[in-house]
Amino acid sequence: MTAEARLAIVRAAEELFASEGIEGPSLREIARRAGQGNTNAAQYHFGDRDGLLLAVLDRHRARVEARRAELLDMVEATAPVEPRALSTALVSPLVAELSEAEGGASHLQVVAEVLARPVRFADTLDALWAAPSIRRWSQLVEPLLPPEAVGRPLHRRFAVVRFVHAELASRARERGGRGDHRLFASHLVDLVTAMLAAPVTPWTADLIRPEPHGGRTR
Repeated sequence: MTAEARLAIVRAAEELFASEGIEGPSLREIARRAGQGNTNAAQYHFGDRDGLLLAVLDRHRARVEARRAELLDMVEATAPVEPRALSTALVSPLVAELSEAEGGASHLQVVAEVLARPVRFADTLDALWAAPSIRRWSQLVEPLLPPEAVGRPLHRRFAVVRFVHAELASRARERGGRGDHRLFASHLVDLVTAMLAAPVTPWTADLIRPEPHGGRTR
């Protein structure tokens, strides 16, 4: 397969995954949308749906990573770490995707579905969470969180990342990346900052304490 044909399949998958859901279009339909005479082209070259999904996500990874790494460099250059700056480092590179002509809005919708279905897309989610900028952001955020919100069962950092992508996916669907996103971005940063700082209330703490038999209340 030529690089052009491979890119055409990835672009077609991105558009269809965003509009119909990741499990909506068949691999044959994706190949047809990409203009491939061989309708088995997507399966042959990407293996299966999950392999094609990873290729869709990889297409935008370098751009987002570069933008976030630059912002995290700025965060770390200023002591102490400022919570809103960390929130901006998470949000801003993703908001920039809304205006990218090369499928940025579709990409956000696809990632949001992966995050919303962590059991079905566990392997893909592991790859997303392993991105260097997300690992770095996660490490910088951890000292700012209430201890109970780190790791299981609350997963505050994952909840924040999922919330951000859900908001971005909604805006991408409604506006298709068009418009001025400055107010939206600033408000989203405000919300993320508040979520990171939110205390774990006594009511929630009671529910995550181990029960006498060794389990947890649910």
